[in-house]
Formats: sequence, C-alpha cells, structure tokens
Amino acid sequence: MKNEIYYVTGNAGKFEEVSEFFQKKCPELTIKQYALDIDEIQSLDQKAVVRDKVKKAYAALNKPLLLDDGGIFFEAYHQFPGTLSKFVFQGLGFKGLFKLVEEDNRAAFILQLAYTDGKQIQLFEGSCKGTVVIPEDLSSHPQLPFTAIFKPNGSDKTLAELRYTPDFFHYSFRQQALKKFVEWYIVKDTV
Repeated sequence: MKNEIYYVTGNAGKFEEVSEFFQKKCPELTIKQYALDIDEIQSLDQKAVVRDKVKKAYAALNKPLLLDDGGIFFEAYHQFPGTLSKFVFQGLGFKGLFKLVEEDNRAAFILQLAYTDGKQIQLFEGSCKGTVVIPEDLSSHPQLPFTAIFKPNGSDKTLAELRYTPDFFHYSFRQQALKKFVEWYIVKDTV
C-alpha cells in the first residue's frame, strides 16, 4: 500500500504523539509502529546519528519508514547532552541535570526526523527553545522525562503540563518536523 509508513520506535509516548498527529493532520497516511532496537553510532552529530539509524531500520524492515532522534541541548555546553540525552539522564537523574544548568538554564529541544523509502533519505528538523526548570511535579511520561523540566519560551508551563492541551502542538518540536515531512511528502508525488 503506497500510503503506509512505519514509524520506528519502541517508545509508546512518542508513537502516541505521532499517531495522533497523522490522524488529525494527514489521515490519508497510515502510520504503523515498528519497534526495533537499533545500535546507535557514537557521535555528537545528530544528523549523522539519525541517517545511520534510518539506514539500519530500512535494512531490517525494507518498507518506507520514519524515525527520529531528539535531544535536549543545554546552551552552556557544546552539543550536549544532545544525542546522549537519554544516557545522561539515566546516569545523572533530575538532580544531576539541575546541577549542570545552575548557572545557565537555557536549552533547546532539537529533533531530526528521517524518512526513507530505500532510494532516498530526507531529514526534517523541529526545535523548541526554552529553559530547564525545577517544577512542582516531576512526573511526565516515564520515557519522556525531559518534558517535565523543560519550559518553552512563551509558555508558563512545562512540555509535560502542555502535553494534552491544544497549546502543546504550538511548542512540539516533533510536530514541527512531522508537519515539514507531510508538506514534502504530499508535494514529492506531484513533481
């Protein structure tokens, strides 16, 4: 089926957001989840990481697919934690993260979304600038811990607090990248 695309992720929270986006914004595309554990190359270059991951995923699935690599980047550090966000959180927890940003709490979420049909790879970027904050409630989706401590510029709420509100889509870096993908995907078949 031409309009069937797999979204490669084992993260339920991520796929929930992606699935909801396509249901609302592009229902003509059928999005299916494909959980695959992909060994990531060691690099601070987010685009290199996502290109490598999408090639490996396509080799396993052999069908059109999307996957992303997102991370939080602290303004006080060069490309950090970025591609290492998950591991830095696992090692330091919230307490350690707050120590890292005591002097400068500015940060940005940056996401690289990759699409391939086996012939080409296209990347789409989404980003959101804001600050790392210590919220009253540290709960969020357990696989998306940074959303509990990141407050986008222009909002008085964290991404976790915004998640199930209409305002969430304004700040979602993943939604930005998905929107760029849909715009490209619709045009690519008419050119």
